[in-house]
Amino acid sequence: MKYSLKKKVLVVGLNYDQIPFINIIKKIGFFVIGVDINNKAPGIKYCDMFYNTSYENYEKIYLYLKKNKFSSNDYLFTASSQNSLMSLCKIAKKFNIKFLDFNILDKCIDKTKMCKLLKKDKILIPNTQYLVNNKIKIDKKKTYFLKSDYGKSPKYCYIIKNGKIPKFPTKDSFFRKYFLLQEKVNGTHYRINLLRDKMFIFKKKTDRICKPDYKFSSFDKSIRVKLRSFSKKYKLNNFLLKFDIIIDNMGWYLIDIGFDPPKRLEAIMQYKNKNFYKAYVYNWLKNKNLFNKFNLKNCENLIIKIRKNGQTEILEK
Repeated sequence: MKYSLKKKVLVVGLNYDQIPFINIIKKIGFFVIGVDINNKAPGIKYCDMFYNTSYENYEKIYLYLKKNKFSSNDYLFTASSQNSLMSLCKIAKKFNIKFLDFNILDKCIDKTKMCKLLKKDKILIPNTQYLVNNKIKIDKKKTYFLKSDYGKSPKYCYIIKNGKIPKFPTKDSFFRKYFLLQEKVNGTHYRINLLRDKMFIFKKKTDRICKPDYKFSSFDKSIRVKLRSFSKKYKLNNFLLKFDIIIDNMGWYLIDIGFDPPKRLEAIMQYKNKNFYKAYVYNWLKNKNLFNKFNLKNCENLIIKIRKNGQTEILEK
């Protein structure tokens, strides 16, 4: 068959957000095998083959790929949720494709395991309780955040003030075993994107508004050294990572680690006429870091705003 002459790429997730990435993959000359649970996903028409199933069905995906002569010489890609990355780890292992270690990924995504991993590497986290049977002990004078262990959506992140405890959600697709209760750290909140040694810093004014920055308000060297060392130690340095940290007078605390495409960096690169999608795809499939050519120092007059519908807007001061 004609497609067997091309290198194949399994692309997991075919929603509107993934289409710009798929178009770049096609331009490079790959044969695209798309997977999505939605048989009307908008990205299907850009694929050479389509398999209608959930990315969680990695065994089915593996058998489908094997049937269609997918091999260890082919590639894996996702610009979807980081949970889809977990399935790709399992598929990569079956095909003996060099990829991210599933156990390390799980330790970064599962907040209970992440906290233990960070403590092992002497990276501070906020004071944290792991709740069993939803039993909560709190100080009424303190503010807390209540999260599920695999939670990423703010829909499942609750603020507890003045001792008032919200009802636990009856349905939470991000919950596995524990809810985490973390004390609020009063300080400056940063979002960091890291790829190898290249670091992009965004200083948050609110949860929805931030501005690009080129250094941290304090502990700058410590943060840079620790995060780069963490990325290298666990062989994450080939991925564009997201870190959420908070800095106060006593130190800095790591809140979260993410692997899905960074919306703030995407928006500001596109605003500056730099092709974020090409850079992202080239990093995955060609091991080429085009992000090195972009710098936030000339973006300090910009403000990034995330609307309620999730869309990102760039404003000039």
